[in-house]
Amino acid sequence: MKQIIIIRPKIGFGVGGAESHAGMVAVKLLERGFKVGVIVHTVSFPEEILKRLVVYKVRWKGFGSVPKHLFFIYQTRKILVKLSNYRLISFFRYPYTTDLFILCDPMIAFLHKQKQSIFKKFSLRYKILLNLEKRAITNARKVISLFSLGKKFIKEFYPEVYEKTAVCYRGVNFKRFNPSLKEFKETFRKELGFSKEDFLILFVGYDIKRKGLSLLLKVLPKLPEKVKIIIAGAKGKSTNRLIYLGKTKEIEKYYAVADLFVLPTMYDPGALATLEALATGTPVITTPYDGTSEFIKEDVNGFVVERNESAIKSAILKAIEFTFDPLKIYNSIKHLTWDNYVDCLISQLEKV
Repeated sequence: MKQIIIIRPKIGFGVGGAESHAGMVAVKLLERGFKVGVIVHTVSFPEEILKRLVVYKVRWKGFGSVPKHLFFIYQTRKILVKLSNYRLISFFRYPYTTDLFILCDPMIAFLHKQKQSIFKKFSLRYKILLNLEKRAITNARKVISLFSLGKKFIKEFYPEVYEKTAVCYRGVNFKRFNPSLKEFKETFRKELGFSKEDFLILFVGYDIKRKGLSLLLKVLPKLPEKVKIIIAGAKGKSTNRLIYLGKTKEIEKYYAVADLFVLPTMYDPGALATLEALATGTPVITTPYDGTSEFIKEDVNGFVVERNESAIKSAILKAIEFTFDPLKIYNSIKHLTWDNYVDCLISQLEKV
């Protein structure tokens, strides 16, 4: 079991949440003495880590996400035919046999059920992705859900694989994200051009449609003038109350200056940004469709609300008036470490 192959088209840091997730698993497995290979198109690691990985590079072919997706599967299968004596962990809808399939991407079956599904206009695309998802889940020896929500959805949409599904709570990087950052809150605010009077809401995400940015923006005009929204991960036209950052390498500064993190998501298996906000001591408003919501306790670290303007507005107004303790917020998730998560994955591999 000391040889492990990880599958994900993009793996590493600064690329995206699921990609960083797969990257952290690779790093932690290396620390434990495993020989780790990655089948990947784009890899983003510091040089010292990259030297220790065995990289099997795949090139894109085709236009659009689905053709690239299918070509990646084709090339991955060709690579795996030549490999032996390894365990296979997939962070990707790879439709053939794997030891562990990690539910780190939104479940297509659930998204399609949502009335505002982003797949409604792309029925062929939806059918292809749904088929790949079903095969990936069915053919995996073990399915890993990042939080209890994923296992609940497995029971609803894929009941035949419920018994082989386990929950391994994903981790967060507490060295980078922790409540000590709040000590620099006022310094960072001054550096970034915000005043003490501003009430700053942070939104983080690349897939802004699924993560509900438009819903949050509809609420903004109904909030007090001192409320401003900082948007990390997306580009747009900034105004006095709306600040678009695009991609930023200093996201921890924005968690530190933020008074509140809001994610009106349609579905996240377990949003890394939610965990990073909590780790920094920033209260959170999210929906029941964010896997991390099982750790949100009202008047301790935030609010879990339904996806509508009224509920989000009400929760934000409560948060403005409530005094949260950053240390209590951090304590609510301090057990969610990457070491605990990877230990759980290894224990599940041992059962295969």
